[in-house]
Amino acid sequence: MRVRTAKQRAQRIDLAYFQRPHSLRRWRTLLSLGAPTLGLVWLGGLALAGSRTPYSSGPVSTAHAFVEARCEVCHVRDASFRAHVGGTACLTCHDAPAHAEDQLSTPTCGSCHREHRGRIELAAATADAFCVRCHGSLETTRGEPTVEREITGFPAGHPEIRRTSDPGTLKFNHQVHLADGVRGPSGPETLECTMCHMPELARAGATAARPISTGLMTQFSYERQCARCHALYFDERIDAQAPHDEPAMVRAAVAKALAAYISKYPDEIGKADPSPRRVPLNFPQPPEPPARNAEEWVARRAARAERLLWGRACAECHLLSAPRPRDGLPVVASTAVKRQWMPNARFDHRPHQLLGCASCHPAGQSRRTEDVLMPTTATCATCHAPARGASGCVACHGYHDWTKAQPVKPSFRLSDFQ
Repeated sequence: MRVRTAKQRAQRIDLAYFQRPHSLRRWRTLLSLGAPTLGLVWLGGLALAGSRTPYSSGPVSTAHAFVEARCEVCHVRDASFRAHVGGTACLTCHDAPAHAEDQLSTPTCGSCHREHRGRIELAAATADAFCVRCHGSLETTRGEPTVEREITGFPAGHPEIRRTSDPGTLKFNHQVHLADGVRGPSGPETLECTMCHMPELARAGATAARPISTGLMTQFSYERQCARCHALYFDERIDAQAPHDEPAMVRAAVAKALAAYISKYPDEIGKADPSPRRVPLNFPQPPEPPARNAEEWVARRAARAERLLWGRACAECHLLSAPRPRDGLPVVASTAVKRQWMPNARFDHRPHQLLGCASCHPAGQSRRTEDVLMPTTATCATCHAPARGASGCVACHGYHDWTKAQPVKPSFRLSDFQ
């Protein structure tokens, strides 16, 4: 067995190796000097060209893309390049109102809206975690919250959509109108929901120059939705309808139409009513002696027309008071049809038009006006559950109440963005 001492082993080491050139050491030296030099040259070239690319954290959102090359618009110049944008910079262009008057804390804009994450919609990209950190166990500065105290997610952890009461006074039965063979102006027909309920996409006057803005359903009117089937004929002889107006206006229009008719056809004063009848057959008229003159004929038929209108035609849909003693006219209760059924959320019918109305609103079983046909949370979760790519709380709920925003003071010139 051959035994070598440590001294013998050490003699094999070349102690002058560092004095002779070596390729690896040469490249290490070149790279150590060249890489920083190239980096400085690159930064200097971009600086001379006016480019801010080396200092940017990435592309900004779609709404702020026009200022992407002007960092100083949002970032304070004399602060550290690592400093985040404060709320003051945002308020230069957006005078965003507070979320709620009784909220415990007021987060900065950057707490929810994170920039430099690409060409995204800044508001839509807000994560649910920013909402849940307060609404998971909501506390206020005074009293009980007016919204749900605990909301931790959707659909699990989300309360059922509230069924708000209907303040409306119109008498309406969905089930009757959706039955087969409903009597229409030209005979039996089958009505569709979209014949009466129209999203603002289809409203009159919506053009490219005047687009829709809310996506709610158009407000109802007698002329658009009701007049086709519910005509307001008031006299067998006259081919005209009473206006859908206040009782005083209706009385004046009926009297004017009757006076104009008998003035044109004075021989009709003593004649019996013609057939077929325009007014409902189940509204019998009491026998009366022939009128003696045009004034009496107009007065009698006007009183008969008002009994028909107040007692049947108008009362079929509207809530009327008893006729007032001073003028014999009833008071029509305000219809009070709600414009927005979800006061704490927003909904846009436009992207939902591919669905049949009955998929979300069970109108076929509704017999009373006070039936509020709101969809359930489970109905919404069919498409908007997280597994289906839901867009989070901000899809239905907003943070700022922009109706309380104040105009901002102009702070920039067009040249600041060039």
